[in-house]
Amino acid sequence: MKTNVIYLLIALFLGACKDGPKAENKDDLGQPATSVVEMAKAKENIKEQEPSNKDVWKALKSTTPLSSEQLLPYLPKMINGHKMANQYAYPGGGQMATGGYGPADNQYNFSIEDGAGSKAIVKNFFNSYKLRLQGPVETEYIYLERDGYETIAFLQPKISRNQISFIYNNRFRISLEGPDKAIDLWSYIDFENLKKLD
Repeated sequence: MKTNVIYLLIALFLGACKDGPKAENKDDLGQPATSVVEMAKAKENIKEQEPSNKDVWKALKSTTPLSSEQLLPYLPKMINGHKMANQYAYPGGGQMATGGYGPADNQYNFSIEDGAGSKAIVKNFFNSYKLRLQGPVETEYIYLERDGYETIAFLQPKISRNQISFIYNNRFRISLEGPDKAIDLWSYIDFENLKKLD
């Protein structure tokens, strides 16, 4: 008799678990996941646009990227009135250079990354722009076209750090991180200096 009661309790418990309220679908970071329908539509849009970009991806893949050392001269001399405090070229075949501007405790960080060669830097940026995924709790991504450039701004208001990124000349990923709002960071981009990359 006791055994039957135990089996009955187990069956009721399993049934209750199965029919209970369903947990909200969340990703690993605790944010609600983008719906399957939205993801499928975004992926379909990317596939539709890929043939038009295929020539760009192919050209980038067959182009020799600039080394980190070669990218250093393209870093701006100043950002928002702050002179460059440091610069760094990534060794070992890196295709990225960064510069720090202003005081160390509230610094602006500018980076330039060459999307040529085997890395899919440019393709990944545009795919991210189209998918419009969201970040962890207390952060926000803003996808916005500014002055003809598709930009992705990553906002972290809790720590007062924001970043804005875009692709220049269908090849170079440019990013600026700092304590200011995304619109202000965008206004600090020195396009005259970037024209040297043309």
